[in-house]
Amino acid sequence: MEKGQFAQLAINTISLKTDNVYEDIFTLPRERRGFAFNQKIMVTPVLFYRIIGIEDKSIYEEKLLELHKKLKALGDIYLRIEEGLDKFIDHDFIQKVNEYWRHIEAMSVPIPKLIVESTLKRDLIPSINPVKDQLIKDKLSILLDIFMRNQSNMNIVKNFYIKFLYWLKKYAIKLLSGYEYGNTNPKVLFYGDIQRDEIYFLIFLSLIGCDILYLHTNEGNKFREIENINVYSNVIEYPHRESIKPFPKEPKVVRRETVAYRASQEIDRVLHTDESGVYRPWQFEDYKVEARTLKTTYDELFILWKEDARFREGFKAQDERIYIPNIFAKISGTTMDIQEYWDNFNKLIEKEENTILVEKIPFNNKRGFAVTQGILNMEGQLNREKVRHIPEYRFGYLRTSVQNLVLDKVEELMASLDIFTFPVTRDFKTKILYTVLGLDKRYLDLLQKFDYPLQIPKLVIFSGNEATFSEEDLIVISFLHLVGFDIVILTPTGYNNIENGIDPYYYDIHKLENFKFDLRPEKNKREEKESKLKKGFLWFFQ
Repeated sequence: MEKGQFAQLAINTISLKTDNVYEDIFTLPRERRGFAFNQKIMVTPVLFYRIIGIEDKSIYEEKLLELHKKLKALGDIYLRIEEGLDKFIDHDFIQKVNEYWRHIEAMSVPIPKLIVESTLKRDLIPSINPVKDQLIKDKLSILLDIFMRNQSNMNIVKNFYIKFLYWLKKYAIKLLSGYEYGNTNPKVLFYGDIQRDEIYFLIFLSLIGCDILYLHTNEGNKFREIENINVYSNVIEYPHRESIKPFPKEPKVVRRETVAYRASQEIDRVLHTDESGVYRPWQFEDYKVEARTLKTTYDELFILWKEDARFREGFKAQDERIYIPNIFAKISGTTMDIQEYWDNFNKLIEKEENTILVEKIPFNNKRGFAVTQGILNMEGQLNREKVRHIPEYRFGYLRTSVQNLVLDKVEELMASLDIFTFPVTRDFKTKILYTVLGLDKRYLDLLQKFDYPLQIPKLVIFSGNEATFSEEDLIVISFLHLVGFDIVILTPTGYNNIENGIDPYYYDIHKLENFKFDLRPEKNKREEKESKLKKGFLWFFQ
């Protein structure tokens, strides 16, 4: 069909079913069943398939790469999404939408079509041509109507719409600009976890003529949240499921495996499984870390303190997650026998190469920082790529798995609603990030050498006076708890400290029978040294 033949047509799409989506996605729309056009309208059959699970594990990644290569050859009308759609919207863009949204607030009953007419301006969304511009307006109105049927809160609608316009500008305009109707239509491959709003955007892309493939190796439950989702898309489900992995990378060179290498890999596959208890070094370094804090007695604490993680109750590796049974406890007061107290204290710090001792609080300096715009999105979530490029990010020398662990736990701490006893505001989330980015190197060194099944890094805090933890201290303690550290806070005075900032659900409090107000670890060390000197002196004269 000649270029421009459909310039004056109204465009509609229909969802097409097929027995071979991987082949039929490359057929021209005009060659598909259901295609029709006349002087006023064109009906384009599109493919929108959710492919959940794995048909054949041995060739899954190879087949996925082959599909990507063929789609990539289409150029600008192909879009691959593997880590979700961009949610970090430019502040100026948000402000422009807000200006146009004032007209919506004046409406007694907001109507999707009027919302689109009032806000879809050329300083927000560039023009393609009259037909495609109108197509975008029509389908955006339909999509917004679908969303608003189940959402009456206009603040939520507004946030959804701002995000949607941003995605329209960033992704859809390029796809639609390169599309000549009747010829190859745009293709979108979405791989991995997906959110509700992203599903709505895929529906929109199918309405403007794109073929959509959504692939996940484990589940696609988010689609069930969308009313009548099967009207817009079809699903293929395979019984074999696995945790989602990063999109496979194309090998740069072909490398041959030796016989010995293949044999070692086979031994590794059989011997070093998640459940075997026999682990090779760094076997789990790319696993997600889940701290599973133990609830112990006072005496148990000192027994478990010395044990490797793998020997503690609750340790397991499953579905690419490693569960670390760590200790988080406060020892309030002292034993009546003060020597017994110091003996137990010395047990906690005896492994100096694996332990950080803090003898005075607060122990983190307050830092000033210039907040980089865009490191948090509208929902307060972290933009990892932007964080990695700010001057305060000094972690590039660490193993990639350690860097990912740090950012994982920063995000987890930001999202926590109950670990702190005060509200986690947007400003506090920013403080969490910059405090962790400013961690002392000694903490990072312990993380760098932390092989999860083995010895757990430890933080021992001695709080001998009325000083309380700063917000920065609370952030560091909570962060280290989430990455798996063993943490003990000794408070011989019995004063509150950790209670003032972290919910007691997360740690044990062991209350001893006596209180002391003049104890110092330095004094204990000096007395221990003097005791050894006296013993040596007596031995000399025996």
